[in-house]
Amino acid sequence: MSNVPPSAPPPGAPMPPPVDPAQAVKGPAIALMVVGGLYIAISILSLLLNLLGAGLAVMNRGGGGGGMLNAASGLFGAIFGLCLGGVILFGAMKMNKLQNYGMAMAGTIAAMLPCTLCCIIGLPLGIWSLVVLMKPEVKAAFGQGGPPGFPVQ
Repeated sequence: MSNVPPSAPPPGAPMPPPVDPAQAVKGPAIALMVVGGLYIAISILSLLLNLLGAGLAVMNRGGGGGGMLNAASGLFGAIFGLCLGGVILFGAMKMNKLQNYGMAMAGTIAAMLPCTLCCIIGLPLGIWSLVVLMKPEVKAAFGQGGPPGFPVQ
């Protein structure tokens, strides 16, 4: 038996090319920017529709307080979606620039939360982004400049 660890390539095999961190994060970052944009667009639409619904409920007044409660919860959900989309979009932009590893991770995790139907897209793209962000060479690239974020370990 040889002393070669099982993860090492066989002797004489070509070494895999080194990973360029900027290229590695580009795809997941752009994908998360799209997810963040979708969250924001859907939340703006929801906000407008809920404001219209609240206005109609006040005009009709005969429907009881249930219409206002629905409108209030819809407004809260829309505002939450706007905040979530902002975190995803901002984290993706920081990831694309290899700045602030913690914000890039926060945006990635936020994309995977099952809050809206966008999680159908956000979950696989967030997993892809998480896999890329966990690579040692990508982690190291975040530590080489940009504003300080969470420590990279």
